[in-house]
Amino acid sequence: MGFFDRFRNPATTLVQSPVSPDLDAVTPVATLEGGRRYQLNTVGQVCPFPLVEAKQAIKQLEPGDQLVIDFDCTQATDSIPHWAAAAGYPVTNFEQVGDASWTITVQKA
Repeated sequence: MGFFDRFRNPATTLVQSPVSPDLDAVTPVATLEGGRRYQLNTVGQVCPFPLVEAKQAIKQLEPGDQLVIDFDCTQATDSIPHWAAAAGYPVTNFEQVGDASWTITVQKA
């Protein structure tokens, strides 16, 4: 079973993170026209783990799906957008949501 196979049917519970199994980090949050939206919570993780988890998670998404990544690692403010651009994944939202917290939405093309 692939990482996101458990999301093919809408789930109501959080799913453990593949990199940090002690954290409940990934959950589907919405069904959109043309895809689904998934949330990856990496708050509290040091770099490079937010990027590592994002790379693993997006591999399992379908084209058109969105991955919302919440993080508080300042290095990820550069590494995640650069990775998304290099991989050809559009960034549809990127904002600071706290003193040292950000959210970025990456769409699988």
